[in-house]
Amino acid sequence: MRIKVKYFSALRDITGKIFEELEVPDDYTLGKLADWFFKTYPKALAYKDDVIFLVNGRNATENYLLREGDEVAVMPPVSGGGGLIADEIDLDKEVEDVISKTAPLGAGGVVIFVGFVKGRVDGAEVGELDYEAYEPYASQKIAEIEQWARSLDGVLDARIYHRVGSLKPGDHTIYVLVAGVNREISFAVARQALERVKHEVPIFKLERRSDGDYWVIGDGKRVKRG
Repeated sequence: MRIKVKYFSALRDITGKIFEELEVPDDYTLGKLADWFFKTYPKALAYKDDVIFLVNGRNATENYLLREGDEVAVMPPVSGGGGLIADEIDLDKEVEDVISKTAPLGAGGVVIFVGFVKGRVDGAEVGELDYEAYEPYASQKIAEIEQWARSLDGVLDARIYHRVGSLKPGDHTIYVLVAGVNREISFAVARQALERVKHEVPIFKLERRSDGDYWVIGDGKRVKRG
């Protein structure tokens, strides 16, 4: 049977491929595919403990029995959030909408986090930051985090937006808005939601700097491209 394997971020550089199709036996498991991957691309062993394997956009155990036509995404730790957007949002309009819908329910404030592209990293000038997302899983995961935040006691609204594409220093990258019954809840949930986006949503960053191009892996680790 045939399956499709897609590569992301630094693993794309290691394999030299965006994807490849494999002919595998009928009893081929995800664990066997992982073993094949690390034997075929030994440079990827540097990420072995953190590489993520998704089957058709979902988590699967190593015992999962692959099927004809399955798509397996292989990616390093994510660095990424409602949803993925190409352009900046109208923040004033978004805030007023949150206020109008939550003030009658008991909210007295909204916590807002706006991330933007840094112009300098490690002493080098950043010219551009390219964001790539694995869809539809990225959007589904962002929606899941939003729903989780809204389900918490004291939270009256939560919204998360993450941009994709090529962005310049100063361009907005992510928005997290949380309105709750008090500021302690709002600040705490906004922070937790942001951390979940950064660690769980398959969004990848390529930092184009004056000293070269770097993949941003996981919690800020940078791997020079090429």
